[in-house]
Order: sequence, then C-alpha cells, then structure tokens
Amino acid sequence: MCKDVFSAAPDEYTLKLVYLYNFTKFINWPPAEQGEHEEPYKICIMGSIPASNALKQLEQKRSKNRLITTSRRSVDQNADDCHILFITKNISRSDVSRVLASPLENTVIVGETNAFAKQAGDIGFVIDDNNHVTIEINLNNTQNKNVNIRAPLLEIARKVYRAEEQE
Repeated sequence: MCKDVFSAAPDEYTLKLVYLYNFTKFINWPPAEQGEHEEPYKICIMGSIPASNALKQLEQKRSKNRLITTSRRSVDQNADDCHILFITKNISRSDVSRVLASPLENTVIVGETNAFAKQAGDIGFVIDDNNHVTIEINLNNTQNKNVNIRAPLLEIARKVYRAEEQE
C-alpha cells in the first residue's frame, strides 16, 4: 500500500510542495490566465528537489476542482505558462537574476534563497529559528503583476514586504 507523503511527517521539500499546492488556493490569477475550469494549475520547478515522491503526490491533488500539473524548467526555458515557478536554491544567483528580469506578468515566482522575497521574488521560503518552513511575501511585486494574493495567505506569512518598506 502506497503511503500518502502529504500525510506523513514531512521533510523540508515536502512541506514546500504542500505550500505550493496551497498557494493555488489563495492566489487569484486573471480569468484569461486561469483558463477554462478544466485546465490544470501549472507548477513549474527550476532546479532540483529531493522530494520526487511528494512531487508525484502533488500531481494527484486538485485545487478549486482543477488538477495540478508539474514540470521541470531550465533557466533558458520560458516560464510564462506557469502559474507558479519555484526556483530552488541550487540555481546560481546570476541565473535567478536573469529569470527575475524576464517579464512573467501572470506567474508567481517562489524561491528559497536568502532574502528572495525581499529582493526581487514574489514569495520566499524561509527556515525560522525553530527549523520550520515559513514564507515571506513581496506584496509590491505581486501587485505589479496580474495576480491577487488573498488575505489568508498574507496572514500566515512571516513577513509581508510593501512598497514603502523597500525604499
């Protein structure tokens, strides 16, 4: 019998994938980007993650009655068809900067490098002092995109960066 890795004691990357799944519930994309209700949410991964079983489990989930699909992306691949782009910490800073400089108006960019949300990303994973995975959100960046982050997600964020705090 196959154990659901989302219900087991999760490791760091399983938790991050659970977060990515939950982001689809608390982020609203423009109607044109959400597509028809039958189209899946596309979560793209740039870099490597050790949680391949959790990734397979993620693809069996539904959010807002829509399937979830995952795909791997290289730095040179376009990610504008992704709802969420997760850039892992094994991608070089220069490559991350190049991805962040590309116009991804409808893609929420999530990263796990130090100060990711504060500097240029949309949502950053942070490991707190108790070794728990938490998030930071750059509301200014997401407001400049065609996405809306709902209040419940903002409430669980460890830090929400707003325009006045970044100057």
